[in-house]
Amino acid sequence: MRKSLVIVASLLFVTSAFAQQTTPSNTISVFVSDLAVTHTVASRTSPGAGVGAAFAHRFSDHISAELTVTTEGFRDSFTTVSPSGQQVFTSYSKWLRPIDANVSYHFFTNSRWKPYLGGGLRYVTDTVSNIAPLNSYRSTSRSVHPEVSGGVTYQFRPKLGLRFDAKQIIGGGKNSILGGDAAFSVSAGLSFGF
Repeated sequence: MRKSLVIVASLLFVTSAFAQQTTPSNTISVFVSDLAVTHTVASRTSPGAGVGAAFAHRFSDHISAELTVTTEGFRDSFTTVSPSGQQVFTSYSKWLRPIDANVSYHFFTNSRWKPYLGGGLRYVTDTVSNIAPLNSYRSTSRSVHPEVSGGVTYQFRPKLGLRFDAKQIIGGGKNSILGGDAAFSVSAGLSFGF
């Protein structure tokens, strides 16, 4: 009987110790990335907002790794005049699919604001589809660039937060960044810890 009480007391102690953790090991975030604010000058495009999701794992209280997938797209159309004088309507769509892999350092604060800084790589596929009566095509380009990231999460509860994030591509120059992909991007969303 005494042995059973010691085992039960040990289990209750271990359970309560883990229940008091305020930082979940894993986090899933859903967000909106507003590229209309952060368009590229080289392409003169201002695509609409993108949407994305992220999965992060905390290795310790300070260090985490995150994988982010975003999809951003827009459609446009224009009319040209052919050599015969006929108007030709052309429509195209553009889809960017950035994938970011970052490692972040999290700072301790006594408030609900939890800032972090990080760095990693950004892989982007850029797909353009042109729909024209005589000249339809689809092309895909890819690029990889290093990036720095940072942001802050406002914790409503230990497992629910509002997240603001910024990412800046470094190096490579503006001509090597795919058209429509912003060298600087911002996003806002909700994060759920588990």
